[in-house]
Amino acid sequence: MKKLLYIFASICSLFFVSCEEDITLDFDKNIPRLVIEGNLFLGETDYNKIHLSTTTDFYSGVFPTVDNAEVSIKDTDSNTVYQFVSIGSGDFTNELFQPEIDGNYELTVVYNNETYTATSTLLSSPEILSVDQKDDGGFGGDSYEIMFNFQDDANEENHYLVQMISPVDNYFGVTNDQFTNGNIMNDLYIFDKEDLKTGDTLNHSITSISKQYHQYLSKLLSISGDSGNPFSSPMGTIKGNIVNQTNQSNFALGYFHIAKRNHYTYTVK
Repeated sequence: MKKLLYIFASICSLFFVSCEEDITLDFDKNIPRLVIEGNLFLGETDYNKIHLSTTTDFYSGVFPTVDNAEVSIKDTDSNTVYQFVSIGSGDFTNELFQPEIDGNYELTVVYNNETYTATSTLLSSPEILSVDQKDDGGFGGDSYEIMFNFQDDANEENHYLVQMISPVDNYFGVTNDQFTNGNIMNDLYIFDKEDLKTGDTLNHSITSISKQYHQYLSKLLSISGDSGNPFSSPMGTIKGNIVNQTNQSNFALGYFHIAKRNHYTYTVK
């Protein structure tokens, strides 16, 4: 049986309970709402698009995509507007859009004569400084302990998204520097040796995120758990940072976030 223990230095933040509003949809009325998936990662071609869909019947596993919308991102520092064009299947993209570290950006989506907006600042992310491997870890001494170490910036409050792809599973979590400000922070994973072998590859990434996005992801994780992808969970009870400027009661679901994600590949020894 596979077993993995995933530990953060500040583990208490994993299921942080925020004051963000919970919204419960009335599935009986089956009101379709716009879903905006705007998670862009600088320099990653697979994550350079905005995806639009709508909610559907509670018992349906198919989310209708939206192609008949106007989508743009404005660099609010230079007032440059980038129009995103539909490439089908609900995806909108602009190959000329190249966000910069510390830049401020505003997403605008016009759909069914209503305007939705959200903002994001592209934060710099720390690099992994080192990786420690312990071969006799765990409570019984028969597990691998693999710890990724990075430096926290003491001059500001920081929140982080950490992800790892391994032969065992994919892992996704959030943490902050509430108790470790300015120190070396540790992202520790413990694997049974029957699951992880010498020569296996671990693909780790770390992203600096806003406090608001930390709270949003924490709620998704409390639904889905830290294994897999929290965005595969129903989003019908969680409201993100997208505001309907035309009719606030007809809110959209999803989130707009631009980030620089730093990657580190480690081979088990």
